[in-house]
Amino acid sequence: MKNTFLFIILLLCSSISMLAQQQHENRHFNPEEFRAKLEDFIGRKAGFSSAEAQAFFPIFHQMKEEQRNLQKEIFKQKRNNPEENLPEKEYSDRIQRICDLNTKMAEIQGTYYKKLYKVVPAQKVYKAMLAEDYFHRMMLRQLDQRRKNPHHKKQ
Repeated sequence: MKNTFLFIILLLCSSISMLAQQQHENRHFNPEEFRAKLEDFIGRKAGFSSAEAQAFFPIFHQMKEEQRNLQKEIFKQKRNNPEENLPEKEYSDRIQRICDLNTKMAEIQGTYYKKLYKVVPAQKVYKAMLAEDYFHRMMLRQLDQRRKNPHHKKQ
C-alpha cells in the first residue's frame, strides 16, 4: 500500500514536471516549427502540388535568407550610435546606406520571383506572396493574443 502510494506520487510529480517543461518550451520560438507551418500554409493557399512545393521552397528560403541578412544590416545602421551630436554628413551617409540596402532587398525579391515563376506558374507565386503576408499577420495576432493572455493554451 505504501509503495503504491509512493509510486502514484512519483508518477504525478513527473507528469507535472513534464507538463511544466512542455509549457516552457511552447513559449520559445522554434524556427523549424515556424518554417514547417509557413510552408504548409503557403503550399495549401497557393495550391502547390508536392513537386511544385519541392521546387518552390528552396528558392523561396534562399531569397528570405538573403533578405534577412540585408534586414540585419538595416537594423544595424538604425541602431548604430544614434547620438544627436554627429556631423550631418554621418546622418546623410546612414540614410543613403539604408536606402541602398532597401533597393538591394527589392532587387533580390525581383530576381527571385522571376526564378520562382520559372518553376511554378506566376499565379501560384502570386498566391504564395499573399499567403506569406497573411501568415505573418496571423502569427503576429496569435503572438499578441498569447502576450495578452499568457495562460491561454496553445492550439
